[in-house]
This record gives sequence, structure tokens and C-alpha cells, in this order.
Amino acid sequence: MKMRFSLRAACLSLAGIMGTVALTTPMLVTQAVAQDTPAATLLADQVHFDGTSLTAQGNVEVFYGDIRLSSGKIEYDRASGALNITGPIRLTDPDGDIVVYADAAMLDADLRNGILTSARLVIDQQLQMASTQIRRVDGRYTQLSKTVTSACQVCESNPVPLWEIRAREVIHDSETRQLYFTDPQFRIAGVPVLYLPHLRLPDPTLDRATGFLIPSLHNSTTLGWGIKVPYFIKMGDHRDLTVAPFLTTETRTVDLQYRQAFANGDITANAALTSDDIEDGMRGYLFVDGKWNLAHGYTLGVDLRATSDIAYLVDYGIYSGDRLQSDVTLSRYGSDTAFDASLITSRTLRASEQAIRDTIPFLLGEVNFEHNTEYAGVPGTFTYGLSASGFMRKSDADSAFSLDAGGLDVLRLGGSADWAHSHIFGSGLRFDMDAGAALDLYAIRQNSNYDSTVARLTPHTTARLSYPLVRTSAGGAHQVLEPFAQIGWAQTYGGDVPNSDSTLIEFDEGNLLALSRFPGFDRAGSGASSALGLRFSSESDRLTYGLTFGRVDEINPTGTTSLSGTGANWLVGGYVNLSNGLDLTTRGIFDDDLKISAWETRFDLLRDSYAVSGIHSYIVADASVGREADINELQLDGSVKLSPYWTAGADIRHDLGDNVSTEAGLSLSFENECTKVKFGAARRYTDTTAVDPDTTYSLTVGFGAFGSKNNTSKRSCGVQMP
Repeated sequence: MKMRFSLRAACLSLAGIMGTVALTTPMLVTQAVAQDTPAATLLADQVHFDGTSLTAQGNVEVFYGDIRLSSGKIEYDRASGALNITGPIRLTDPDGDIVVYADAAMLDADLRNGILTSARLVIDQQLQMASTQIRRVDGRYTQLSKTVTSACQVCESNPVPLWEIRAREVIHDSETRQLYFTDPQFRIAGVPVLYLPHLRLPDPTLDRATGFLIPSLHNSTTLGWGIKVPYFIKMGDHRDLTVAPFLTTETRTVDLQYRQAFANGDITANAALTSDDIEDGMRGYLFVDGKWNLAHGYTLGVDLRATSDIAYLVDYGIYSGDRLQSDVTLSRYGSDTAFDASLITSRTLRASEQAIRDTIPFLLGEVNFEHNTEYAGVPGTFTYGLSASGFMRKSDADSAFSLDAGGLDVLRLGGSADWAHSHIFGSGLRFDMDAGAALDLYAIRQNSNYDSTVARLTPHTTARLSYPLVRTSAGGAHQVLEPFAQIGWAQTYGGDVPNSDSTLIEFDEGNLLALSRFPGFDRAGSGASSALGLRFSSESDRLTYGLTFGRVDEINPTGTTSLSGTGANWLVGGYVNLSNGLDLTTRGIFDDDLKISAWETRFDLLRDSYAVSGIHSYIVADASVGREADINELQLDGSVKLSPYWTAGADIRHDLGDNVSTEAGLSLSFENECTKVKFGAARRYTDTTAVDPDTTYSLTVGFGAFGSKNNTSKRSCGVQMP
């Protein structure tokens, strides 16, 4: 039977208790003391006390406050107040993050001071430090002599770790969570590669500490060979700054990242300042992202982006889009009310548009408000909306000849009212109906083809019948089959306005039954339309799939940017999700002659040994939206595990129409519990007056215990660190 001894002593010493009784039989003895003193509890299979010394052996455990000690045998000497402990010994700190293993130890009664021999210190199950002797001082400092430190698993089949730090002395400060090395020697595969007089490192339990981060090597045909060395600066509990000098044969760059957390949000700023041999003068960029939760449920967001020149972001692999957009947003969403407002500035990064950049909208704004309500005794839901939008161009020229050659400015104010109601008959047939109207007022400047002020009214109504059928298959799948048919009408009355926000149409399963598929307010559905289709879905634990098939007829097509240019459009879309890691979605649009106008397919396949994803997009040319040639593009991204530790990856973006690649990349990485090494090569084929093709190589080396919290990589010995 295991004996238990519990006490509360003001002196925090076993000596104050052992003199009260001889422990020769299982018993529980408690001495009343001050309430703020931690309790000490001893558990053992056998306990013997002869009046001057106490011996406990067999599965011995000591609990002192939050500190826990387990061993094979403990001998306590009343005169000296010391504990002579025989291993195997395990000493755990209050948080459980730091564990000391030893063969023997001499400690004081409160376990805060003493010496442990043939010992190991394990921090956060990631970093282990083997030492001939460990000294504990005041429960805060742990001093290790002749130490070998590594995050790599050491076992019989792998006695030499991939990397290690040998030092004459190491001191661990558990309060500041820092490691101080004296005469450290860094070794790779047992070979010394670096000597230093002193070294300070944060222990793996510390998330943020001032110091150098892991450097990386880079090479590209544009920037040449170079190295990036980040330095992290902790500026308090809620702020930090990372300064990363990037030096190559062609550039001198300083990358900066500032982060700050607030009680109601956070902000991140990324920037760089560059002097290189590519362009004259200083170059750089600034990206700022922030989000705050304000009073009364409002959310404020900022996304600010600026750069010195159009090629800088591409040269340094920062951003590859063709528009650099900054915006400030304010939003609030409730159960029956929605509000959002945004102010956007845009800058073109296309070299071909630099000559006409003053005729491209640079300032855009939009405000939307909606409120849903129901009235007693009146069926259905009423929705009221208010909106405003506008944009400005820098040019003052008249846009009568072309919207792309002038300074057209537009301001729009709008209001809407809608009613919707659904009814399900006893047979399961569902009837949906809605009606409403929108009023828009326009102020137009610098285009003599249009009146300076225009008012437009757009009433609309729809009626839809659907018959959802639900069943459970023999295999347990939940299945829904829903045929539907709809007729609708929408007509715009009033003057004409330039089309600035509705030049592109999206047609998919989500808006199959919408009267207007224009994204903005400048164009709306015109005349009557009808829709007919079928939806099917099946869901089970192993397989989920669905199919949507529908036809939309624009009885009075607008002609400009119509879905297929004929007024009749067919849509087919489907998805498959398998429990073994396969996700597939596809969607196609075609006309009555089965001529495809758009088709897109996406897939992801994730397995234990490999992963692959891809996107294929095909869209026919449409001069009315500025698409002069067909788009036929394939993107592939995949990786494969060559072994438990080696992974290879590749990605490519290929234009199937012109049979040329635009981007491609390869990577090879090694990762186990203590080391991460990744080599990457990427090729950008873009060739314009501002940007040249570029090939980039990178090499990054990381160490598992530093900068990789909660590392769960497969261990090289096949077992977890004790």
C-alpha cells in the first residue's frame, strides 16, 4: 500500500513535521499553519522514520505547491535539512513545460536548491540538454555543466544528432525564459562549424523575444546572390518590429514589419526601402492592414498599399496583381440590419495603361444600408435599402469619344423597397414571389453624351415554383432533388447612364435565378426572363456530391455583355467531395448551339503521401468587356513525400492558348523534429517594358526548437521525446 503524508508548515520544511511522529504504518498527518503556505505531500510504497532521518522508497512522489518530484528513493536528514534522492528522478515545474531527469540528486526540502547528477533538462518537449551536473538555484535558475543541447531525438540507431550545441556552461532563467551559453560550439552531424564566446537564446516556451531570426539565402537573375537576416525587436507585450536587411550583388534593401495589438483590434505594416542597380533613386513600398471592433457592433478596416514604381513589387516578389488598391471600410451586420461603406483608391500596375492612367478611376466610394422587417397581419418580409456610390478620374477631358480617353466622374444616390413571400402547399409544392423597385439619381460630369443629371426607376417582380423531394438512400445518404421554374420581369425607366460598374457578368449556381447578374447599379435586367432547372444533392459520411442544371432565357436581351450574346444560356455545374481527400467542382456555360462561352474546373486531392490541386479556366473573347482573346489557362500545384522527412513540390501556371508558361516553381524540403531545410526555385516568364523574366532561388534553414512552437513533425527515432 502506498503511504501518504500531507503537511502545511510555515517553515516550508519537512523537518518541522518529521519530529512529530514516527511513520511506520500508513497514516495521514496534518499540522495547522498559515493559510498562504503551499502544502507538501509525500507518497511512497514504504516510509520509515527513526527520529533523526526519514526514508521513503518505492514509487516515491513529492508534491510541493505546483512542483512535482518522482524518484525511486528519498532519504531526509533532519539535522542538515537535505534530501538525498536516488533515481530515476523526474522533477517537473509548475507549468509542466520544464522537466529535469537525473540519476541522483541532493536538494533542500522545498526542492528549490540543490544538485542533480547525470541529468537532462527537457523544455516544452522540444529541446533537451544533457549535462554531467545540474544545479538548481532559488527555483528560478538552472545551471548546467558540460552540456550538449539539441532538439534532435537521440537514440541507439541515431546517437549523433543532426545538430547540437556543446557548451562549458548553460544557465536557464525560468522567469525570463532565456538560455545563456558559455563557450558554445555549434556542430552539424558531429562536425564543429561555429565557435562563440557567449550565446543567448530564448527557450521554446517563449513566443516573442528580441533577437535574430533564421536567415535565408536568395538568388535571382534580377537581384543576384544575397542574404536576408531578420532581427526581431519586442517593443512590449503588444507591439513588435522586425528589421530584415536584404543584401545582394544588385540591391541594398531593408524590409520592415511592424505589428501592434489593441484591445479591440490589430494592425500590421509591411514596408521596404531599396537602393538597387535596377532603377535610379530610392525604391520601396508600404502595405498597412488593420481591423478594429468599434462600439455598437461596427467594424473598421484599413488596407492601404503604395509603391514607388510599377515594377518594384514584381521585382521583389511582393505582389503580382495588375491593380494596386487601397481601401477603408466600415461595416455593421445584425439580425435584421446591414450596413457597409468603403472608400477605395486604385492605381494601375499595367505598363500598357501608364499613358492613360489619368482616365482610369482612381477614387471610388460606396455606401449600402438594408433593413428587413415584418408587419403584423401582412404576409412576407419587407426590405428597405439606401445606397450611394461614385468614382472620380484625374483627367478633366470630355469622355464623349471614349470612356477610356476622358475624365468621366459619376455620383449615384439610390433607394429600394422589396417584398418577398414563400408558401408551401400540403403536397410539398413551394411557391416564392417577390416584387420591388429601385430609384437611382445620377450626377454625371465630363461626358457630353449624357445628361448631367439622370433619374432612373427599375421595378421588378418574380414568381417561382419548386418541388423539393427528400429521401434517405439505402446506403444512408441524405438526398434532395429540386426541380424549379421561374418567370420574372424588370424594366428600367429614365435616362441613359454610362456603364462603369457593370461591364462584367458572373453567371453561376448562386445567381441562376437572379433577374440581374450585373455586379453594379449602372445596368439591370431589361424586360422579361424565365429560368428552368434542376438541383440535386447527396450527402453521406464518405461521399457528398451535387449537380445543378438550368436554362435562362432573356426574352428581351440587352445585347451588350449578355451572358452568351444570344439571350439563351445553359448552365451546368457539379461538385464531388470524397472522405479520402478529393474535392472537385466544375461549371460550364453554353448556348443553344452547345457553343461554350466559359468553363472552369477546380480540384484538390490530399493524401498522406502526396497532394495536388489545379484550376482550369476557359473564357471566350468578348470585345465588349475588353477581352480581346480567349483565356485558356491551367494552374497546377502539388507535393509528394519522398520519405518520412523529404518532400518535393512543384507549381506551374500555363497558357494553353499560346502554349507558354507564365510562372513555374520547384521546391525540396527536409523536416524532422529538430530541423527544417527548404530549397526553392521559381521562374517568372513575364516580359514587358517594365518587367523582365526572372529566375529566383532561395534556401531557408530552421531549427525545430527555435521559432517553431508546438512542433509535431515525425521524430527521427520514431518515438516522442520523454
